[in-house]
Amino acid sequence: MWNENWTGHRVGKLTVIQKTTKKRKGSFLWECHCDCGNTIWLEAYKIRRGLVKSCGCARKGKNTKDLKGKKVGRLTVLERLPEKQGSCYVWKCRCDCGNVMMVPTNRLTGKHPTESCGCVRKGIDLTNQRFGKLTALHPTDKRKNGSVLWICQCDCGQVVEVAANQLMCGNTQSCGCLQREKDGPGQYMNYIDSTCVEAIRSKAVRKDNTSGCPGVQKQKGKWIAQISFQKVKYYLGSFDTIEAAIRVRKQAETLLHDGFVRYFDEWKEKAKADPVWGKSHPLHVLVEGDSIENFELVLEGTETPRV
Repeated sequence: MWNENWTGHRVGKLTVIQKTTKKRKGSFLWECHCDCGNTIWLEAYKIRRGLVKSCGCARKGKNTKDLKGKKVGRLTVLERLPEKQGSCYVWKCRCDCGNVMMVPTNRLTGKHPTESCGCVRKGIDLTNQRFGKLTALHPTDKRKNGSVLWICQCDCGQVVEVAANQLMCGNTQSCGCLQREKDGPGQYMNYIDSTCVEAIRSKAVRKDNTSGCPGVQKQKGKWIAQISFQKVKYYLGSFDTIEAAIRVRKQAETLLHDGFVRYFDEWKEKAKADPVWGKSHPLHVLVEGDSIENFELVLEGTETPRV
């Protein structure tokens, strides 16, 4: 068997020409010519068992599945391209979001196929799912803080874009109409110089607050007091006791927050009585000073005394 001569032997489309001095993994290779004109080199055992019957031309096109028109997840296969990725043909596909991408055969027919252009992460397809009054329709190619934006339709008829993480954690459950219904007719949030009047007026304490007072938290054994106003955070100091930190925080609230709300209420009452004056004299509040010792609120362009 080891001295067998395969010269002139036919295996499928192959004709064995001669034994060569080339080796592959310790076995001598035989030169074989294919009917298509190509030349390949095979081990004797492959010729003996008839394992290879062409240079590869015989299977071209035969073993390639026709995927045109097939739907794989959110991808629709459009056409097969002439180029290959490895040994697999590449297919042109269109995602439901509108993006076009190229995907090799094995990534469309494998156990874990590619199912989108990336607009939907694996396991987070929200299509037709309900979130409060919102129904997720389809994803966009936009992202907000790394989360895919979804086109959603509210029960009231409005269509809005909402980040997937906001839907899944329950932060967004309507186009905004739900909040308006809760607030009642004619109620809305007032923003002056990037500051929400209602938020300051409520003095709400966050659920994750451990001190019971907004702006007071413990860090490295000390109680830290701080206050935010007009998108600026002011450091008020660090204290050995929580009582001292809360006392300073309350003083800052009186100077900044309460003074701001008082200015707003006075301006709103005057603007309601004289809308023309209100439009020509918008409320602008300035902060002078940068610490509890020298905080002062000033109304820009008015003669109203400081708080």
